[in-house]
Amino acid sequence: MTATKNKRQIHLAAFMFSGQTTQSWRHPDIHDHDDFDIDYYIEYAKTAEAGLFDTVFVPDTSNVGTWAPQVLETMWSVRRFEPLTLMTAVATHTKHIGLTSTISVSDHEPTVLARQLASLDHISRGRAGWNIVTTPGAGSGNLRLPENETHDGRYDRAREFYEVVSALWDTWEDDAFLVDKARGVYVDTDRFHRLDHDGPFYRVKNGALITARPPQGRPLIVQAGGSPKGRDFGAQVADAIFCSNLSLDQARAFRTDMRHRAALAGRDPDLLKILSGTGVIWGRTKAEAEDKFAEICALHPIDVAVANLLIDFTGFDLDDPFPEVTDAMCQSTTARAKVIGSYARSQGWTIRQAAQNLTATMTHRVVLGDTASIADQLQEWFEGGGVDGFVIMSPYLLGGLRDFVAHVVPELQRRGLYRTEYEGSTLRDSLGLPRPANRYAALAKAAE
Repeated sequence: MTATKNKRQIHLAAFMFSGQTTQSWRHPDIHDHDDFDIDYYIEYAKTAEAGLFDTVFVPDTSNVGTWAPQVLETMWSVRRFEPLTLMTAVATHTKHIGLTSTISVSDHEPTVLARQLASLDHISRGRAGWNIVTTPGAGSGNLRLPENETHDGRYDRAREFYEVVSALWDTWEDDAFLVDKARGVYVDTDRFHRLDHDGPFYRVKNGALITARPPQGRPLIVQAGGSPKGRDFGAQVADAIFCSNLSLDQARAFRTDMRHRAALAGRDPDLLKILSGTGVIWGRTKAEAEDKFAEICALHPIDVAVANLLIDFTGFDLDDPFPEVTDAMCQSTTARAKVIGSYARSQGWTIRQAAQNLTATMTHRVVLGDTASIADQLQEWFEGGGVDGFVIMSPYLLGGLRDFVAHVVPELQRRGLYRTEYEGSTLRDSLGLPRPANRYAALAKAAE
């Protein structure tokens, strides 16, 4: 039994690199080809697993985007692996760490994605996770989605997409595969269910997944929407929420709101894990950590740093006080842009100062210092009701993650805040989440 077996524990996810426009590749101690080297990702996951993290987390987008040329030319992330292919490779070199990928409903077809995610869950023996995103506009454009689709409309489509995928995961009940050689019966067809779905966005006729039900019942579902519609969607379907909050008050308010929405959706709020994006810079002293942070921030040209905020500052000087963010200024999610604006104004920052302070961690909170001070800051948010855990972002990439595992993890364990061994074999086991029942088996049982 672990020392923290009966105590609420911090959950950790390892973000595999720090943002679309990260300039970490320019640092002399970081290899500039790590972004496209499978061995790098394998080592990243193995390091996180050595630190007993719940999961690695890979962000993704299907296209390069419409960055200005002076920003695009600096970007390390214009080449990247397709995430499910990447995670399948990583799965064969790890045993416990979860494998969570961002996958947009605007870039995929539900019947294909259902099979891909189920396959990854089987290959990894129950460690797959899916961060559902909607992608503004028409995503990659390959699926001919409406270009004038509203924000709320994207979430309506995402909900239907999820319902199709999750229903397909239940095609086969858990005990459907008899493999009875004596009788020559491989499957019990009474435990096989086809999906006929005809909705406003998707149509599936005689749908049947040619893959057994995932070991976890369904892969872990992660969601990151911060708008009212996005929060409702996450509260209804997600197991974990990846959020961005820059102050403890913001974090408390967000977690309280999400738990309330989960209860309204008929769910146990304790089964919805709130994980806040957090950039960590470790040093032997606070001064060393501050110097390391300044060094990595200085690698970002100011136009790249400003672009990282995803806010349109047309008409403003960079040395103006940070303005009130309007909906028209938001180039990505409105909720996140307004969190940035509120925090920047509370700090008295100009636009330039906000960009310089937030760029290296993809606009997420920065925690820096020595071992004890980093642990103090994480503990404060955890015990103060702001989070259930953290998505750890390292501007120093693999080297920064190694520092965290070597120094901060043992301190969290010493304080009784973090596991000393994995609790089970699946990602749901790590997060203390139950395995969902097959919907058809549950209906049959209820009818008995």
